[in-house]
Amino acid sequence: MEELGIVEKGVNAADRLWFIPRSSSLAPALRVALGRKMELYASMVEYMDDQIGRVFDYLKEIGEYDNTVIIFISDNGAEGNDLRGMVAGQVGSMGFLHAMNNFAENSHNTIGRKGTYAEYGPAWAQVSMVPFRLYKGLVAEGGIRSPLIVSGPGVKNAGGLNKEAVLHVMDIAPTLLELAGVQYPSTYKGHEIVPMQGKSWVKMLDGKTQSPRTSDDWLGWELFGNRAIRQGDWKISWHYEPFGIWDWQLFNLTEDPGEQNDLSDKFPKKRKELIALWEEYVKTNGVIIGERSPFEGAKKALPDSVPEFDNYPPVRGMEAIPYNKLMELMSGKTGKKGGNND
Repeated sequence: MEELGIVEKGVNAADRLWFIPRSSSLAPALRVALGRKMELYASMVEYMDDQIGRVFDYLKEIGEYDNTVIIFISDNGAEGNDLRGMVAGQVGSMGFLHAMNNFAENSHNTIGRKGTYAEYGPAWAQVSMVPFRLYKGLVAEGGIRSPLIVSGPGVKNAGGLNKEAVLHVMDIAPTLLELAGVQYPSTYKGHEIVPMQGKSWVKMLDGKTQSPRTSDDWLGWELFGNRAIRQGDWKISWHYEPFGIWDWQLFNLTEDPGEQNDLSDKFPKKRKELIALWEEYVKTNGVIIGERSPFEGAKKALPDSVPEFDNYPPVRGMEAIPYNKLMELMSGKTGKKGGNND
């Protein structure tokens, strides 16, 4: 990513999440299972790419490719949660019965086939969101950042990389309306329409500006009770434990995109300003924070977050195993002649 210019050299990336073990300490069978999940994910992306290519071929066939604006954007953040477990719920429930009836075959030898349901888990999710923190379902940068590609008429600097723009999915509608020359109405059938909050990308796509937003503009998020506000380089976020501290934390995303250094004590005035914007966001959008959250049991379910050092604990598990040795262990061929295979 540094070589491609996607991130700055020496970027302050998020630490490995405390409940994810080092890859070098994983048992061989688990390494194979995790590798299989990434193989399936890669094949899915390749298949999707092939099908998108078929759409492009058709647009060219009917002569509309050069007259079409194409916007490609992923969902927000990589999926690191156990969705199958969330669907199943408690043993004996209807959700569990549904999962067992439809997704019972879920070993690493069967996933990917019809009747299976799998996700690649938190380790791959964090890898996919480097250098950002956390993943889908949370409002850290790893849960709200998405790659974006735009091409077509009105788009200059084809193949260029814009890391300065601060964009939001709600910008797509005003962008397409402006490109199509359509005015967003203020009323419909005599009723006033809520104005769009998004900002058009047309000037940015035309190369006249780097971002549709200035350092004074701000954005807000709320999901499952976790919440965040961003204004310019500054961001405050509030997460349930253990992913946060049940309070607002302040980060400078330019200097710290991995959200590792809470600057609340150093810049209390900025923190207070952004909290005021959160209160405005709640009022404008009718945000209701529920009394319950899917994360309320996460702290008890996950291990404690403690510092980890290379020389501690003194008793280590299995260290990195060369690939050929790994395959030998998996096949049961250890090279021993007779005796116990321990």
